[in-house]
Amino acid sequence: MLHILPAIEKFKEILSNFAEHPVFFICIFILIPLALIFSLVSIFLIYRKINALEKKTVRMREISADIKHGAKVYLKDQAKSLLKILVLLFIPVGITGFNFLDNPLIGILLTGLIFLLGSVSSLIAGYIGMIAATKSNILVVEASIDDPNKGFKLSYYGGMITGILNISMFVLGIWLVLILTNGNIYLMVGYDFGASVSALFAQVGGGIYTKSADMGADLVGKYEMDIKEDDPRNPAIIADLVGDNVGDCAGRGADLFESAASDAIGGMVLGLAIFLLIGEPIFIISNLTLIALGLFSLFFTTIFLKIDFKKPAKSIWRVFLACTLFNILIIIIINILFFGILGFWLIFSSIIGLVSVFITIIFTTYYTRSEYTPTKKVAVASQISPSSNIIAGLSTGFSSVFGPMIIFALSVVGSYLFGYFCGIHYVDMLGGYPTNNILGEPIDGAFLLPLVFGIWGVNMASVSSDIIISTVLSFDTFGPIADNAAGIAEMGHEEASEGLRDNLDKLDAIGNTTKAIAKGFALICGGFSSIVLFFTFLLSANTLAEGSWNIFNNLNLENPLIIMGLSIGTVISILFTAMVFKAVQKGSMKMVLEVRHQFKNIPGLKEGANKPDYDECINICAKNALNSMLKPVLYIIAIELILGILFGPIVISAFLIGNLIGCLIMGFWQSIGGASFDNAKKSIEAGLFGGKGSFAHKSAIIGDTVGDPLKDAAGPSMNILITTINNLALTFLPIFILTGYLWNIIPF
Repeated sequence: MLHILPAIEKFKEILSNFAEHPVFFICIFILIPLALIFSLVSIFLIYRKINALEKKTVRMREISADIKHGAKVYLKDQAKSLLKILVLLFIPVGITGFNFLDNPLIGILLTGLIFLLGSVSSLIAGYIGMIAATKSNILVVEASIDDPNKGFKLSYYGGMITGILNISMFVLGIWLVLILTNGNIYLMVGYDFGASVSALFAQVGGGIYTKSADMGADLVGKYEMDIKEDDPRNPAIIADLVGDNVGDCAGRGADLFESAASDAIGGMVLGLAIFLLIGEPIFIISNLTLIALGLFSLFFTTIFLKIDFKKPAKSIWRVFLACTLFNILIIIIINILFFGILGFWLIFSSIIGLVSVFITIIFTTYYTRSEYTPTKKVAVASQISPSSNIIAGLSTGFSSVFGPMIIFALSVVGSYLFGYFCGIHYVDMLGGYPTNNILGEPIDGAFLLPLVFGIWGVNMASVSSDIIISTVLSFDTFGPIADNAAGIAEMGHEEASEGLRDNLDKLDAIGNTTKAIAKGFALICGGFSSIVLFFTFLLSANTLAEGSWNIFNNLNLENPLIIMGLSIGTVISILFTAMVFKAVQKGSMKMVLEVRHQFKNIPGLKEGANKPDYDECINICAKNALNSMLKPVLYIIAIELILGILFGPIVISAFLIGNLIGCLIMGFWQSIGGASFDNAKKSIEAGLFGGKGSFAHKSAIIGDTVGDPLKDAAGPSMNILITTINNLALTFLPIFILTGYLWNIIPF
């Protein structure tokens, strides 16, 4: 047998015995279902409250309907394209499950179906995010006519729908698969890989779409024609507003869905390894339980929803701080409930994860907010020339990498050490290292037990950040809702009250910060998740190889094959970024030509006498995104599969570490640097250095178009790329173990 399936059989015995492990069954049959029921009831109440609001506009609602229609059409076409790829992957992924059940054919079929379930669930999660945003944007406009604070709250409530439904859906999916497969955890790995593939396609496609439209609208409308942002005369404006939803809402919704699913399922596989060593099943279900309970903190944050437009950052920090403190309380209670006295060590690991996320958010805020030095310097540089602005923005992005990377590295080491000490304490309780696992097989307990507990410490740091994921996703969706609201108000200006656009611009500026925070959060979560998945990959490879070789003894840096794996893994992020940039460039060029064509050939368009052809710009963006999103994703999948089949899991292990480092560096500098470009432009538009139409403004527009693909296309994709590559490695591990021909042939 390739897989140690007796471990699954042993776990199934636990599932049929309620008496011996009551906390385990309380989690599965009480805590998780209660969290799901509470979340769904809350969604119903929020939606009913929003839906009951009085309709105050006519023209603005028509604009909102056009945005919703464009987003729906694009996501429908994106799903059709993606389903073709999923069908192609069905058989290869299914084959990885040939030995998960007694009947190989059923194992192949079930693994493939679970892979499709993960993919479709991720797509639905993204679609939900888009629907919630396009439903809320007009309500925010209408509420802000009377009270901007109501607009702020409605933006957040619209985001809450995304946050709750997104996380509830993946918790429900994993919970059902766990129960319906009778605890066969190996089958669930395909679910995570399916979610990763869909999320990567959604983020790449959405990013290409939105930045092609945004750059086309800015370069011709704002830079060449000198008209306002979101001006209805701009042919690309509806496509730009649609792009906010398909990129920032649908793309990020699928992204964070996949990130949390990676932690939940990675924790299950890792928990199974610990169960095999010590016979305690609570490790298997703890991640999913913590993430489900984290939903309650989202409702707690609504108490603190009050905006101060003079100090908007303070309003955001109030919510994040409340969420973090609430979740620290959950972490303390659950760790002690689950692990007893051992839980005190794991509490420190968990808090390290939360603190690292919080500090990363502080770094992100410092480098992206216009009132702080890094972004101020970008604005100042705009007075000299566009090239000076670009150099300043790139410098800000590169400078921002060091702090978060150091925090991430220290957090991994710190959380591992607390987990390691937890393992040592457990050994003391046992009275010595075990020499056999629960199946009676001999093991090196002195090596394995501290190792798996150390890895579990990193896992607790990772999942502790996930329990605030619903709040982060709510604020992330807040961004495009506010952006759309500002655009709708500008296009329907005849219905807008005095000062409405100014208030909505302030909400939009807050949204830029919340989006940047979400990107930094997603990256640090993706980094933690990938470390857990990497360690899980090592443990699974060592277990599934059945003693034919020890992966821990073969990861030697003097081996050139390991250096090759590290090198290819690191450069993958650069290759991926290059392909995404090329796609955005191609789309933006087509958009610029189309917008110029319409201004030239539609009589009276610039004067507002005629209406532009919005649909043609939407079609250009959609077609380019759908045609371009496949290549970068398929290239990456193909490279990893070829490397794994030729060289096996040992080289893939090095490949995973290289990929983690490369993606984190590329992700941080692109996301933060891009946001710095954008906020520097907005500070000038607010009146700095001559305001709109000035030379500094023209320079900042050019810089912002450079930052656009950084912060909204390639940068956010890095997080999903990390976990997708790790999930692919874990999914195809059985195939890599059976192949890896060149590892044994090359004499290193």
